[in-house]
Amino acid sequence: MVALGTTIKKIITLMLTVATLVMPGYFGDITKVNEPVDPDKCLLNVVALSDTHVRADGMYGYNDMLFKLVLEDLEAASVKADALVIAGDVTDGGEEDEWQYAQNLFAQYDPAKKIYLAVGNHDTWTEESKGTYAQLFKEYSQKITGKKIAAPYHATKINGYYIIFLASESDSTRAYFSQKQLKWLENHLENASKAGKPIFVVSHWPMNKTHGLPVSWGEEDYDDMTGGMGEQSAQVKKLLNKYKNVILISGHIHSGFSKDKDKNGYKSVEKYGNITSVNLPAVSDPGINGHYMIGTGYNIEVYKDKILFRARNYATGHWHPEYDFTLKLK
Repeated sequence: MVALGTTIKKIITLMLTVATLVMPGYFGDITKVNEPVDPDKCLLNVVALSDTHVRADGMYGYNDMLFKLVLEDLEAASVKADALVIAGDVTDGGEEDEWQYAQNLFAQYDPAKKIYLAVGNHDTWTEESKGTYAQLFKEYSQKITGKKIAAPYHATKINGYYIIFLASESDSTRAYFSQKQLKWLENHLENASKAGKPIFVVSHWPMNKTHGLPVSWGEEDYDDMTGGMGEQSAQVKKLLNKYKNVILISGHIHSGFSKDKDKNGYKSVEKYGNITSVNLPAVSDPGINGHYMIGTGYNIEVYKDKILFRARNYATGHWHPEYDFTLKLK
């Protein structure tokens, strides 16, 4: 039954991929230029994607084609993005041949000034390769991004804005963050807050019971932690809420854009005190909630008094302004 469901899902996704290519105008705004709304006043321009699920065995051949279209769109942007951020599940199984394939794909394009990767649950499922998932992630993150990291959780600063990347320390579909990592997060949040700018936190896993979870996860058997950060979710939420203008970027749910809550309670952008929680669509999967399409993500544009989240289909080069969101800065 599982194999049949997977086959049907692959057929549907392949059909949508073909439809995306032959009828692009139907799937978004016809204005194709990829640039900030106001390039001269844009302080930070980040492209946020998730769940590319790169494989090396050809089983999901359309992933290869789709991801190349996305990278081509980013390379052709009239204003190069400051950073491309992929919020986890870069690979489908965390194996070295998949990481090598991903490295080769990225090497063919110049999608942004900088590239940053986060760990997803699929990236932790390393079984056949030599070494642990953490070793592989650190090695290939450096090869792809050019930046050496000491651990799968890491942080950076771009144009004066902090971006903090969390990483689960287990191989479950729910996250696990050690107290060591949470203390590290607390220290980085405190340092980032001194700049007086919005703080971006990237976690493949959203907080528990957000974005329609656990129902939006799509499984009949679930509990309050299904699809989320797990036992440390409340602790993470408390840490993030201590600071103004914290943007939590996640993926994992494989749902499309949704401005309002759908039948499963899913919504792309939600507010929790000082936290703006942004859940990204899966690049490689049309999803079970929201806008049913592949190749999508957000252009995140920071201005002096606001942040624009602009929905785009990077496979077709079309904007989806009906799913845009503006965050007024405090």
